[in-house]
Amino acid sequence: MIKPFMQGLRAYKHAHHLVWKEGMWKHLIVPGLLSMLYFPLFVGGLFGGAFFSVQELSTYISEKWLPNEVANGVAWGLSIIVGLLAIYLAFLLYRSVVMIIYAPFIGVISETAEEKFHGTKGPGFSIGGLIYDLYRGSMVSIIMLVISLMLTVVCWLLWLLPIVGAAIYFMGMLVVQAFFAGAGFMDPVLERRRLGIRASLSHSNRHKWHAMGNGAGFVLMMFIPIVGWFLAPSYGIIAAAVSGVDTLYDGKTLRR
Repeated sequence: MIKPFMQGLRAYKHAHHLVWKEGMWKHLIVPGLLSMLYFPLFVGGLFGGAFFSVQELSTYISEKWLPNEVANGVAWGLSIIVGLLAIYLAFLLYRSVVMIIYAPFIGVISETAEEKFHGTKGPGFSIGGLIYDLYRGSMVSIIMLVISLMLTVVCWLLWLLPIVGAAIYFMGMLVVQAFFAGAGFMDPVLERRRLGIRASLSHSNRHKWHAMGNGAGFVLMMFIPIVGWFLAPSYGIIAAAVSGVDTLYDGKTLRR
């Protein structure tokens, strides 16, 4: 349990070397910028729309039921709550949305990392391959988003438990996010071995601790504003390419 988890997490050290010592940094620029823009656009758009709606509701309430000062106070309170919910939803959906955004790049980044680290050759670039990568990346992200949202609802229900509910909720959310992030990052490695989506998910489930270790690095980086948003998805993809191959051969291929 601990060994495969740490193996997935330690792969970020190799990912860092590939990015800055092996010249993979240039593969990170465009997808990194798209990823970095996610939080300002998502939170700003959601908060802006909600704030406008709350202000309109405040105006209506002040005209019908409450004094203007009280209605404005309620509006500001609701705006703060909406802002916090927007940040929460942004973190909750970040992995799935960004993986869909990354769909055109994830195959190239993963294949390049595997070739540089393990020396294995992929199928090479083709328009058909790019279209399939877009389709598969989007489908995997959507499937994982649906499953993770269902598990998130379960975690919310656990929050209702007295005393320990909140702790179980936060631990459960971290585990869910880490596992599905790691499984998503590992999928291109498995796709190059001609594993279908169902087989890929089954493989990730069999190596769940390894996937969680890989995803945990991504989750930790994600909490670093700007720099983490820029680097986390690409580092996760590269780390999974480095260590994901290892899950196919019982841990005998990863270089130390």
